[in-house]
Amino acid sequence: MSNSNYNKFVHLRNYTQYSLSKGALRIEDLVKFCVREKMPATAISDYNNLFGSLEFCLICEEFGIQPIIGTNLVVKDNKFGSGNVLLLCKNENGYKNLVKLVSTSYLDNSENQDPHITFDNLKDFSHGLICMAGGTFGILTKYFNENKKSSELLIDFFINYFKDNFFLEIQRGAHINSLAYEDFLLEQSEKKLVPIVATNENFFLSANFYKTHDALLSIAQQKYVDSEDRLKSSQDFNLKSVNEMLEIYKDIPHACENTVLIAQKCSFFLKEKPPSLPKINTNGLNEDLLLEKKSFEGLKMRIKSISEGAFKLN
Repeated sequence: MSNSNYNKFVHLRNYTQYSLSKGALRIEDLVKFCVREKMPATAISDYNNLFGSLEFCLICEEFGIQPIIGTNLVVKDNKFGSGNVLLLCKNENGYKNLVKLVSTSYLDNSENQDPHITFDNLKDFSHGLICMAGGTFGILTKYFNENKKSSELLIDFFINYFKDNFFLEIQRGAHINSLAYEDFLLEQSEKKLVPIVATNENFFLSANFYKTHDALLSIAQQKYVDSEDRLKSSQDFNLKSVNEMLEIYKDIPHACENTVLIAQKCSFFLKEKPPSLPKINTNGLNEDLLLEKKSFEGLKMRIKSISEGAFKLN
């Protein structure tokens, strides 16, 4: 890769092994890929969780890559239906809001193991976050395919919530078959002065992992691999090099360059901290002796309970 391509593109949609039953990217493989490609930054965008965030930040720090913490959350609305939004942390406040949104999706809005947030949740905790609602599985993409006429209204919602932290995203590949949608995005980008950004759905490292990932998806859906009524993988769902991305979007190079703009907006990463344990009144005993004392007390209670039960049976 030539040095002239440095700082020209950053991958923002990466689904790791923490995207349970969906992603197959190992975090260390992702970061080493960025080192080889001279990508200055990369993002994590797992579905409905932040489980891999600390590991991601530590490995990025080890290899000199800027981490961008994010997640894909389902947003539901009576007017717009449901779909995914990608939220990326700009700063510490954004991370705290993202933690709040993830927690809310499970604790307050989970229905039949279907965690989600509402537009009101998104509005209340949007500060410090960058939002993209497109991509293959995004709510904007889904809504355009189902109801084209009101898609502009949905874009207006996001602009109102996120201001200049909302980006329209464009994707190209065999799994994308709507040129009308691409034309719509480019038109809206120019009309509403919303930057357009190029992304790829990265579920696995290289193209030869395609069949493995497809089998993973079939298992997650409890379907056979040859079932037609299931979500299937695509050979385009692999990490692409900077050169490949620049070639795919050579007619709109600013879509790739805007990924770097997003990375420059983000400046937060997690640091490992020692465990913070509560103080326990041990009456002069250290933790080991107290544990031993309590264990023997519990054992005596169990033996007594078993003995009394045996006596009653006799």
